[in-house]
Amino acid sequence: MRRAVRAGVVLVVALGCVGCGSAPELAADRAQSLQESVLAVTQAASEARWADARVLLADTQADLDAGVDAGDVSTARYREIDAALDRVAAELATAQAAADQAAAAQAAAEQAAAEQAAAEQAAADQAAAEQKNQPAPPAKEPPGPKDKGPGKNK
Repeated sequence: MRRAVRAGVVLVVALGCVGCGSAPELAADRAQSLQESVLAVTQAASEARWADARVLLADTQADLDAGVDAGDVSTARYREIDAALDRVAAELATAQAAADQAAAAQAAAEQAAAEQAAAEQAAADQAAAEQKNQPAPPAKEPPGPKDKGPGKNK
């Protein structure tokens, strides 16, 4: 909510300066260019394309610097936008670090699961080999002719 109010105040001030005899704080063309650049940075970051986001942010900074040189951006407005770009850079670094940490944790979990599965397979293979190498139990002798003992069948 605060950001919306702040953005509204900045917009009113910028629009008020357009009608003044002096140059506006931010030329409309430059403002649109910067907004498009920031949107591209946001899109790249949302897709976890960190290298692209950093390059696009650097391009946005270069566009801002060119705007100052061309007189499209006032010094006060430059400072405000530059500070915002610095915050975005810090947020990108934090987000990338968190994503890298999550990816490392995922890789470690997958490695541990693979090692566990390999250990279980090795144990199963060992058990199967030991069972195969055990001597077969002695075969039961088939029953022979019944012992007829003395005095029988005589």
